[in-house]
Amino acid sequence: MADVENAAPEEPSFVLVARDYADIAHLENPSVIERILSSSRSEKVAYVSALLTSGLSKFALAGPKVALAATAVEALTDFGKEVSEWIKEGKIPEDFSGRPSGYQTWVELLQEIDSNPIDADRLKAMKAMFLAANDVNATDHASVLAYQLFQIAKGLNSSQLLLLRGVRGWYLDYIRGPRTGGSMATSQWREAMAHRLGHKLSALIIRDEHKLVEYGLIAPSGDAHEINVPLMDARMTDLGIKFCENVETYQETLRT
Repeated sequence: MADVENAAPEEPSFVLVARDYADIAHLENPSVIERILSSSRSEKVAYVSALLTSGLSKFALAGPKVALAATAVEALTDFGKEVSEWIKEGKIPEDFSGRPSGYQTWVELLQEIDSNPIDADRLKAMKAMFLAANDVNATDHASVLAYQLFQIAKGLNSSQLLLLRGVRGWYLDYIRGPRTGGSMATSQWREAMAHRLGHKLSALIIRDEHKLVEYGLIAPSGDAHEINVPLMDARMTDLGIKFCENVETYQETLRT
């Protein structure tokens, strides 16, 4: 009995099933990061299972529970592997919690995986901004900018990101080409983008461009028939260019 009373107190537990990421955000304990990255698949499954049985109304049906659990576990596992690899390759520091904006992207990305059905394209964009915010060579200013872009990525869906990639592709085609100049009407731009993306639906372009304009990723347009879209930039803004560059840098890490 005395041995039990004199035993050293156990180290605090951070097993995934026992806490949520919102709680982790307030701990500000760098060791939590390593524990999550090194946790076993069974621990991730236990955590997600507990999350889905917590009584939240959005997970009320049994069918979606199974699908959401599977995708969340896969997303957690994949992200953990990516972060571990980035640390190993020296792309991000081992203790990236020291930079506030970088650590916040970590917490919010985990919360995104927790709380939403996985939109693969949005998750990739958020990972791209996470990587930029935590880049070992990033200045504090660049890290803060990446965090702002991270917030933008959180608000986009796959259709809007597809349109942004299309605009980026048009922009790159122009700057790599003969640069003949000129402009076109907004209605023509929408038709051209619809054909470029393959769905040929101008109405879908109209719907998605509003969100990209709201976030400053593409330039606003005037009347649909005004000649106001310069071919030289295809409506791509400097903020949109930076956003896309971060995504392209992330995609490059997947190919290496």
